[in-house]
Amino acid sequence: YGTWWSYIPHFLSTPGYVYAYAYGFLFALAIFRRYEQEGESMVEPYLDVLRAGGSKPPEELAEIVGLDLTDPGIWASGIDALAVELDEAEALAQEIGLETSEG
Repeated sequence: YGTWWSYIPHFLSTPGYVYAYAYGFLFALAIFRRYEQEGESMVEPYLDVLRAGGSKPPEELAEIVGLDLTDPGIWASGIDALAVELDEAEALAQEIGLETSEG
């Protein structure tokens, strides 16, 4: 994996591009957290976001699922969801005897 990144052109040709991956992931996690809280009522709006794809700016896509991209809370929600998953992964790793960041 030492040079794998060099085979992906947009890593080099479009500086700053890859931040979109992190924000997209956090956005998806925030939507999922909302689904966990609201249940089935989030399914259709989520499908609407998927149907819209790149036809709308991110702010409009977020509005479809009731999120405001200017609210730091949605990004924190995504990070919180990721923290829960990381804690679960570390607990499972410890159960099977793998070393984790905690030692």
